[in-house]
Amino acid sequence: MTETTTSTARTDRTVIRAGTVWTGGASPRLLHQTDVLIEGGKVVALEPQYRGPADQEIDAEGCLVIPGLINAHVHPGTSPRSRGLAEDIDLPPGAAYYHMTMPVQMYSPEVISATDLPGIIEWDCLAMLMGGATTIVAEQFGTADAWIALVERLGFRCDLGTTFPSTYSAIGYYDKTSGKVLLGDRGDVAAGLRNNLALHDRWHGAFDDRLRVHLSPHGPDTVPEEVLRATREEATRRGIHIHLHLAQHKLELETVAAQSRGMSSVAYLDSIGFLGPDVMATHCTYLQPGDYPILARTGTNCVHIAYRKAKEALTSPFREFFDHGINVALATDSYSHDFILDLKFAAMLGKIRSGGGGRITAETVLRSATWGAATALGRPDLGHLEPGAQGDVVIVDQTSVFNAPVFDPIKSLVYYSTAANIRATVVAGRPVVQNGRVLGADMAAVRAHTEACCRRLWSGAAGRGVLPQGVFYPDPCGC
Repeated sequence: MTETTTSTARTDRTVIRAGTVWTGGASPRLLHQTDVLIEGGKVVALEPQYRGPADQEIDAEGCLVIPGLINAHVHPGTSPRSRGLAEDIDLPPGAAYYHMTMPVQMYSPEVISATDLPGIIEWDCLAMLMGGATTIVAEQFGTADAWIALVERLGFRCDLGTTFPSTYSAIGYYDKTSGKVLLGDRGDVAAGLRNNLALHDRWHGAFDDRLRVHLSPHGPDTVPEEVLRATREEATRRGIHIHLHLAQHKLELETVAAQSRGMSSVAYLDSIGFLGPDVMATHCTYLQPGDYPILARTGTNCVHIAYRKAKEALTSPFREFFDHGINVALATDSYSHDFILDLKFAAMLGKIRSGGGGRITAETVLRSATWGAATALGRPDLGHLEPGAQGDVVIVDQTSVFNAPVFDPIKSLVYYSTAANIRATVVAGRPVVQNGRVLGADMAAVRAHTEACCRRLWSGAAGRGVLPQGVFYPDPCGC
């Protein structure tokens, strides 16, 4: 695929030419040799051989053109520092994958300064964008200033929350001395809610509405009940969405059961009136049979993350959600951001878990990553390419040795493509990724910075003894 211009400036009229267009939305259509006209940031027409004026044209011949993918749950900056730390170790009873990497994250401030961190966050962001996301749902620990600057500069769309409690130790970490997962001091969690609300008041709707802000309590095991109730009250009063982790590991279930006289995490949140169609619940791995009707009745949305859970030797519920009428979004979480890879894992592991190849289809996962996520965010203007939608588009080359010839474009995307096949992404009619790079970013410089920081971190963590048990850093560069 070639582009007639590589300008990063916002243009009024963009035409994506001659692609196979999957429209997405509630009633997807597949349109061959179709042009997508984006004007004023929104889709205005889908037609063959558009002959009107254009400020910018993108050649999509031989490509599948789909609505922008919505990566519904990430933690910016976590992934680069954690890759390779715990993928090949057995987890202790009740633990999640992230518990094993938390000691390194907790040690990180000792060797990575506040001025270093924005570069690491940017490298993580570049992976998300190169991985196919046009909208990123970010759960940020601590200040979000560096992330907000990236939303403004790089031009992607974001739904942002600052997690409370805001420290890594408070959400749990594996302690090698005791052999247990411990929960650190939560601090003033109510202050975290107030900070999140202040972030909403300042930034919600910024950058031509590319940035929106939600409330981000970490989970029912780490946030006190009074703060969960206050979160629900503020969300209802102000019309703000809520995102949280739910039923993600057995330690959470044990903690919630102990504080609620035996309730499941879902039943507990329902008992305090927390759940609803404005809630996105991530993971939902350890659900009880009675939890599904509650999620369906309340209209709560679930975020499915197949790849992350596979690292825990688990298949999370997926088909079960559809069977109960529960809306589903998809996400990469942390550690890897090739979103097409996540589509593949969701489809393949979904087939295995459901016991049949036809129970989860290629279109099932693609709809979850677009229209399902848009529905969860309350964004009927995202997740489809019908006229009136936001001009957010992913263009995937389907002429490679791995995914061509194409019998079915959607199956070719999900089962035989990777993020490397993405030729361009467009947000509100403006290219964000083009020709294998994120526009507006010095990718080589950001990579060099991040690698230097991570080598320093891993070497120091090895010396401090906070790497996961049985994991050794050879420090090949002698840094």
